[in-house]
Order: sequence, then C-alpha cells, then structure tokens
Amino acid sequence: MARPPETIGKYKVISEIARGGMGAVYTAAHPTLDRTVTIKKLTLRGSAAVRERFRREASIMMDFRNEYIVDVFDHFREGPAYYIVQEYVDGISLSQLLQRERYLPEWVALLIFRDCCRALKYAHDRGVIHRDIKPGNILLSRRGDVKLVDFGIAHIDDENEADLTREGTILGTPSYMAPEQFQDTRSVDKRADIYSLGVMLYEMMTGKRPFPGSVTPETLKAIQHGKYRRPRTHNPAITRFTARLIRKAMSAKRTRRFQDLCVVLKKLDRRLGSRAAGEQRTQIASFLSRTWSPPRKRSRLGGAVAAVAVALLLLGGGAAYYGLRSGIASELLYPNRYGELVLTVRVARGLLPARERYVAAELFRDDGKEIPRVQGARFVFHVDREQNTQETEVFVSRPLYLPVGQYRVKVAASNQLVWRGFTLESRRDQRATGGGGAGRSLVVSIDEGASLPLSVSFRVESAAGGETITGGTAVELYANGSWVAFVGDVASSLRSGGAYQFRFAHDGYYPSDYALAVRPFESQLRIDASLVPYPGAVELTSGAGTVSVDLDGSGTYREWGRTPHLAAIPRIGARAAELRLAPGPHTLTVHSGALSGQYAFSVLPLERLSLRIVADRKSGKILFDSSGYASAPDLLE
Repeated sequence: MARPPETIGKYKVISEIARGGMGAVYTAAHPTLDRTVTIKKLTLRGSAAVRERFRREASIMMDFRNEYIVDVFDHFREGPAYYIVQEYVDGISLSQLLQRERYLPEWVALLIFRDCCRALKYAHDRGVIHRDIKPGNILLSRRGDVKLVDFGIAHIDDENEADLTREGTILGTPSYMAPEQFQDTRSVDKRADIYSLGVMLYEMMTGKRPFPGSVTPETLKAIQHGKYRRPRTHNPAITRFTARLIRKAMSAKRTRRFQDLCVVLKKLDRRLGSRAAGEQRTQIASFLSRTWSPPRKRSRLGGAVAAVAVALLLLGGGAAYYGLRSGIASELLYPNRYGELVLTVRVARGLLPARERYVAAELFRDDGKEIPRVQGARFVFHVDREQNTQETEVFVSRPLYLPVGQYRVKVAASNQLVWRGFTLESRRDQRATGGGGAGRSLVVSIDEGASLPLSVSFRVESAAGGETITGGTAVELYANGSWVAFVGDVASSLRSGGAYQFRFAHDGYYPSDYALAVRPFESQLRIDASLVPYPGAVELTSGAGTVSVDLDGSGTYREWGRTPHLAAIPRIGARAAELRLAPGPHTLTVHSGALSGQYAFSVLPLERLSLRIVADRKSGKILFDSSGYASAPDLLE
C-alpha cells in the first residue's frame, strides 16, 4: 500500500480514506481555517470528459452554500492530478448505515429523506440536476447533519452540457435511475432526481432495492413499466403516507410523479411537524449512536379498540416494561451489543451535615470530540444501608442497560465533582469475566477535603485493558489561549467556580480532552481519565478458499481506533482483509469445511501483522503462514 503524501498543495495530509484506479481521497488539515477537510484526487490519465466533469463538480459546488450540501473550499491542479478540497463530514454514509441496520425506523428515514429533498430543492432552483442520487452520496455526521455530495455527473442548463454528455449516453447508478435516464441522460430533468429519491426511501424503509443492480433486459422492462414489489410486502409496518409518497415519486411516467420537491416538502412538514432543526439533528444523531427512541404519537383508536389496547398494554406491556427495566430484553436479545452499568457513590459522612448530602450523576458518550449527553440515561440512587459504615454513606443506582462503548460519567456529591471515564463491555463479556453474571460496577468515592483552593487529582487508565497508566501521562491545562503543563503554580492556582479544560497525553495513546465547569461549592475535582491506545492490525488472506473466522471466540470484534465500535468479522478469501484491534493478545479460530485451526498472536500498536491461512489436507488442519510485523503509521485516524 502506497503511503499518502505528507502535503497536497498548502494542506497537510492526515490520512488516506480510499484509493482507486483513478485517484484517492484524503483527510487533511486546512492551514488557516483550523479544521479538517476532505481532499478528492483525480489523476490525469483518465479521459478528457472525466477530467472535465471533475472540474465542473468543483465549479458547481463552490457556488453552493447550503447546510444540506457539502461545502467545497478549493480546487486546483498540482503535478499530474486535479484536486477538490471540501468539507469533512465526521460520520458515515447512508449506504453504510443501511448495511449496519438493514432498514430504518420510518420516523428516522423521513427525517433523512426530508433533508435530502431540501438539498435537491436548492440545487434544482439553480438549474442543477444531480442525476446520481443514492445512499452512497448521502453523508450523515455524528451531530445528525445530512449532507448531499458528488455532483460529478450533474446536469446544468448551459450550452457546454451537450459537448460533455452526448445524446444517448447513460450516466448514473442503474438501481436508482429513472426510466427516461436509460434512454438519454442528457434530456432528464428534476423529476429524475425525484424518482431516485423515491427509490432511496424505498430502500431505507425495506432494506431492499426495488430493482436489482444488474442491467438486464428483464430489469429494464420492469423499470420502464414500474413493476416492483410494493414496499409494504417487505415491511407491513410502513404507513400509508410513506407508501403513497414512494409510489408517486417512483411513477414510471414522469408526468405522474411529483413535479417539484416543494410539494413533497410540504407533505413532509405536515407529517413531521415544525420541529427546530437542532432537535431533528439530535434525533438522527441519537439513532446513529443507537440511543434513539421513537417519538410518541397520539392514538386514533376508538373507545372500544382503545379499551382492548389498554388491556393488552396492561398485560403485555407490564411484562415488556419489566423486561426492559430489569435488563431481560438486553440479556436475551442483544447480549453482544448492550452492557449493564451500576454506579456506586461512597460519600464521607464528615464532608457535610446529613441534610446537605446529595448525589447526582449524568452520563456522556465519549466520542473523542463533542462528548454528547446520553439521552434518557437517568441514574436513580438509593442508600444501601448494608454497605453504610460510620465513616461512609453509600448510594447505589438502579442498573442501566446501554450500548457497549466508551463513556464518561459526571458525579456531583455534596461539595465535590468527579469525572470518570470508562469502557462498558457487552453482557456476554460481563458474564464471562464478572463472576455470577455481574454487570459493570463503577465505584466513585467522595472523600473529605478542604473547601478552597480547588484541589485537582487524576487517575488515568487504558481503555483496552484497564491498567493504570497515570505515570508517564502528561497533563496540560488550557489557559490564556494555549496549553500549559499542569504543574507548580499552574496546578495550585485553580479555584472553585471556574470552567477548565484538561488534556491527557501518553505515548502510544490518543490524547483526550476533558472540558468541565466547577461550581463554587465543589472544592475538589478528580478526573478518572480513560485513554484509548493506538490500534494495531492483523491482515488476513486465505489460500484455502473462503473461510470463516472467529476472534477471541466471537464472530464480532471491537474495531479499534479513537472511538472503538463493534463490527462483524468478514469472511476471508484471497483478497486481503484487515482487522484493526486493541494492542494485546488475541486468538483466531478458522473454519474451512471440516478443517479448523487456531492461531494465538499479539497485536502491537501501529504495527501490522500479515497472516496467510493455508489448508493442510494431509494433517487435516488449518495452518498459518506469518510474514511478520510491519510498521503501520497509517492506522492512526
């Protein structure tokens, strides 16, 4: 794999996102805007038409300024390549989301669909037809922003379009193309984009495309005549509103489709309501982070039906409620995706009089950037009299069941504030290591201390193994516009009632920032930071045909990086597949028909281990051929 360049023009390259035969995509640092950008590269070996489309894509998008379309900041030629510099969207594409979820809840799908309509309405009003609307060209940020990208084959009403798109030329992605787009791409209008939007909404609601991706005479005939399975045959839960929206947008005859997106947007606004844009983004963001819950709707049932519904809810709903609150649903249905958390706070009795002692806690997802509060995660405490002592009063929360991942909890008890970072493992892992099936027990102690000045202490642990790495961790404080070492006079100058930002950095780990406010009566601050180690990788290929692989006894693994997440292990074939893993020991188990084998290895930070899987028919075993470790700085995100 070729290493990415250190710089492109005035931009410092951070990493390579993707590479193909005609170019590559990088993330880079903008020299003056203090932000990360995406750089698209096109080599000049392609055809003149391809180069012209690349140039015109930049020209189109640099004139656009819309919150639902990715911003383009710059385009230029350097050496044998053209470059487009555009906004970096920290998230995933709609295509990747559908691969993860298969299909989406209707409310979420309509919110995304409405923002796509807003983006296209903006482009249509300026005489631009996209012509390649598909999930891969819709980006979703972690904040819930929806962004339309890739105007590479867009049509513009100008005299140069005829030279660029010859009559009879077909451009687009077949599964999403309108019938008329197969006949002559140059002649399509905004109704072709509306058709593609309908196909995309169909896929969001069913997890399937109405037409296959292969272009065959049978497929073309079905597209031309509008012959496809109605979405409610795949997903009966789809409402009539959405089914009608899909049907009209996907009409084979363009005169029967929506003629303009303003009509579609009016229908969506009536359906979804006039919520603030920030609230809509929050709903999309919570779904991406798997913390979303559907909005409540008013029931339209009559009195008799309502009575039956109430009875059913009392009987079945009580059991469901108990299942959710007790964790039975998580235990039985999602043992690999959810974990149990119990928070215990031990408060020194001498800290404050009994009537002034209190405990409150808030939970945040550690995404490495914005640290959003986890919606709906509410700690309910009770005093555990069996654990109480003469010196300490113990508060224990009800169990919470949350998606696995990195979190931070803020605990305010009496006159102290504690931030604690931690990793929540799955119930499967908790049962395997906790003994008796115990969940994650997080203990925070609040000791006696002086009121002023503000006393700050730290404990730093590795997010991979939990070992303490406080020694060797550099702590800095952001003060007067720069980062300074948190030692000496700097450390002794803090007082309650201020806002502070700390940075923890350790060799071999991603740095982590903690921004927090300390109220006047909180005279002690302790930060239990959790740092994520740099990933290593194992690169797998198979000379034994396509094989199935388990890692550490599971078909899923935590894909390691700044924000580790659960991922499925792909089947391994002749083409190399890479697993990014936490440093430390791991075990591979490989199955190929009746043959199987195991391989124990260690993952080293920023090192890539190459393994080839070989079937030894004589011994009836799977063998492993290792070419050793190689330095892999590209693993840094």
